[in-house]
Amino acid sequence: MIGIFFRNLFRDLIRQPLRTALTLSGVVWGTFSVVVLIAFGDAVSKAQIKRFHGMGQGIVLVFPSRTTVAWQGFTKGKAVRVTPEMAEAIPEKIPGIEFISPEFVGSRLIRYGRNEFRNTVRGVNPEFERMRNTIAGKGRFIDPEDMAGRKRVCFIGDVLAADLFGTEEPVGRAVSVDSVPFTVIGVQQKKLQNSNYSGQRDERCAFIPWTTYTALYGDKYVANIIFRPRDLGRSKAVMEDVKGHLAKLIGFSPADPDALGVWDTMDFEKTFTTFFIAFTVFLGIIGSFTLLVGGVGVASIMRVVVEERTREIGVKLAVGARRRTILWQFFSESLVIMLLGGLLGFGLSVVALQAAKAIPAGEFLDFIGVPVLNPLVIVSTISILLVIGVVAGMLPARAAASTNPIEALRK
Repeated sequence: MIGIFFRNLFRDLIRQPLRTALTLSGVVWGTFSVVVLIAFGDAVSKAQIKRFHGMGQGIVLVFPSRTTVAWQGFTKGKAVRVTPEMAEAIPEKIPGIEFISPEFVGSRLIRYGRNEFRNTVRGVNPEFERMRNTIAGKGRFIDPEDMAGRKRVCFIGDVLAADLFGTEEPVGRAVSVDSVPFTVIGVQQKKLQNSNYSGQRDERCAFIPWTTYTALYGDKYVANIIFRPRDLGRSKAVMEDVKGHLAKLIGFSPADPDALGVWDTMDFEKTFTTFFIAFTVFLGIIGSFTLLVGGVGVASIMRVVVEERTREIGVKLAVGARRRTILWQFFSESLVIMLLGGLLGFGLSVVALQAAKAIPAGEFLDFIGVPVLNPLVIVSTISILLVIGVVAGMLPARAAASTNPIEALRK
């Protein structure tokens, strides 16, 4: 029975080789498009999320501003000022915070030898490293001893290190920040980062102890506070507690919407993720339309096959064959053609994706990522292929099963 099935299928395929080749090519190209486009969308999504996490994962940024609501004798427009000591003491009152750091931000002239650049200098504490992924590739980050001694030490971004030192070893060298000597204690390892909230990206920044920053530049109040909750799902509740604590400490209404500017990166990440899921689905739909064209081709060729084998169908029905047997026969042939084209297209797409991995890494690939086969791509492609294959196979199969045996035998 199986042998007869494949013999009939082979006969139908070779009877019109050009027609068969064009039909299969449509399915092959459609499958290739689905695999590559979904893989591409998934790769772009992961690459952008990775770049966003370069700034930090699950962090909340708080920017002291001005009040817009009168409160307990204070008129609106009062400046909300937070000292670094107040910021570092917040976890004592709000136990839901895992890490916290005050942050001072300024544009300073950084020089080594004849190389001079105006870059962002950040005054932070040691916990900043774990929140903002400023991981040392060489040397180390700021430690508590640097903070306590107000040491003139700095940790610099990898691009800034290359600009200042070229091929020289930066760690242990002295640079001047606004003519004040600082010892380089570490260089950040290269990381992908697509956004920031103030100043330059970390790769071009210099990080110094906030104690040193306030001693040198006289700044009393932080530019912002950065913290990470212990439970990322409770970031909003923790932020409300932080706002209530600062409101009581400084003197402003906890309901004032503008006293503190807040950027909860988890909210942005959810929006970001939703957008790229929609983007991947959109690319999958585009690929599906291409595969649908191949499905229409399969339906057309099987419709012609049904016409050519009308007398054979009539004979089978006349001798007692059930209509569901006829339906299953032609449906199976249509589905096999779809799966054969899908298999060829899948193989071609695997070769293309493997070739993409061989492309040398660069800024472009860092941005879009490298498309790869993963369970999402495989399951999505097979699902789309089966849905279109079933629809394309059922139409000619139903036409064959509904054949009138008397009229078929007259032909």
